[in-house]
Amino acid sequence: MISAEKLLVDALKKAKVEVVRGGEKHQKMDQIAWNTRLVQEHIRHIAEAKPETLIINQGSWTFPWDSVDAVKRYAAETGDVPRVVMFSHKDPTVPGLVAGMAAGGGLTRIGVPFSHVFGDIKSDKAVIKRLLAILAFNERRAAEAETAKKVIVDLKAQKYLALGGMSLKMPTTTADVDQWQKLFGISYEALDQSELLRRALAMVEWSGKPGEGKYKVLDPRLKKAADYIQKHGKIDYSRPKLKEFSKMLLQLSLYYAGEDIADEYSVTFAGIKCQDELSAQHCTACLMAAYLSNDVGPDGKPKKIIPVACENDMDSALTQLIMHLASGKPAGFGDFRDVEDSILYIVNCGQHPPYFFGGPEVDSAKKLDSVEYMGQEIFYDAGGSSVRGRTPGGHTMTVARLGRENLRYRLVASVMETLPVEPEEHEKYNPSWPIIKGKIPMSDEEIISVWPCNHLGFAYGDLTPALAEIAHRLDIGYTIYDADGNKYHKPT
Repeated sequence: MISAEKLLVDALKKAKVEVVRGGEKHQKMDQIAWNTRLVQEHIRHIAEAKPETLIINQGSWTFPWDSVDAVKRYAAETGDVPRVVMFSHKDPTVPGLVAGMAAGGGLTRIGVPFSHVFGDIKSDKAVIKRLLAILAFNERRAAEAETAKKVIVDLKAQKYLALGGMSLKMPTTTADVDQWQKLFGISYEALDQSELLRRALAMVEWSGKPGEGKYKVLDPRLKKAADYIQKHGKIDYSRPKLKEFSKMLLQLSLYYAGEDIADEYSVTFAGIKCQDELSAQHCTACLMAAYLSNDVGPDGKPKKIIPVACENDMDSALTQLIMHLASGKPAGFGDFRDVEDSILYIVNCGQHPPYFFGGPEVDSAKKLDSVEYMGQEIFYDAGGSSVRGRTPGGHTMTVARLGRENLRYRLVASVMETLPVEPEEHEKYNPSWPIIKGKIPMSDEEIISVWPCNHLGFAYGDLTPALAEIAHRLDIGYTIYDADGNKYHKPT
């Protein structure tokens, strides 16, 4: 056991990792924690150094309960969540892997996440490479600890607005608001979409049917936005579902109605049903959803970000909210449309926040010049404009989605490196819809099997360390992939 520990410590120190040994102040026979007293003494010494990761070293058979006790004691001594690596040495003459799997099973039974690394640390370079990658991820997690704590506190000040009910019979869009209160501390408000329409229709004097023909704009905000949006971006009137600006004006009035409701009800994130009543009888809510989620309004002015999910997808909206709270930037809603050769295609039903039509370094107001307002697809009977654009290649993004497994929450997330999207690619999917595509660090089968549903949230940057830290501290399950494809998992 001592020689196995030395192999591990030497490999880590050679890689410039600072190592604290639990038994380094003990005499030789007690440098391995072989009883409960020594477990507690070793852990107390390690906890004083406040390392980012606790490594449980399995060089031979160890008593698994002692390993579980070590992790529990570490959490108690530090008053914090433990980031644990189980290291099992590959040596068939001794049962190191047996011990690691037994101890790991014990941690899984009580919901404690850990990464299990198995191999020959002395001669297999892939083993130390994977171990160092996990330690680096945990170091980044530790750096996000204060952000995670703040997000969890801030969640208790959030309020969701449901505009309408369940869309298109999708069970994964609904949530238990009592569970939301208990787990996240979130408040809730529900209004019919007719309230949105009532307010929107009061902003314009229509000569005939709203969204058609002549009109007189009564709301000065709407007039400014209408003037601005016609000078920035491109409006395409060639498709059947958008033949005149009147329909876009109705959609813009929905945006300002939504903004007013959010302000009046102190709403911080929302979902809108849209399909099928609104999209079939009046217009789609694409402009509303895109611009509420954006950091700049349709008038080109900075505004408060209100994450919005289409189809009133509550858990997607909550995912977007958490990403926004962690980053301070917009987070969008998208469809998990296709994946091929580890390239994920996010093709939404007509809205992505314009923030994503340029890199994060580009001025947000400038990005409105890249928006393409296109007539919606024919199956939205009332029509209207989509908010079309292409996210540029060469950027790191995070895709994530909260879901429930046997009614228990879990978070799935991955890094994605964006790839350029050519305008011709719209014809491959739905011509009027925006596209993000990017390389993901796992197989097509893997992401399909693990993803909770058909929707996802997305944001610029690698938020996976922060999301792992948030989920761990909320005590919900997670499956998270880093840029190298390493998987981090916590049971639900």
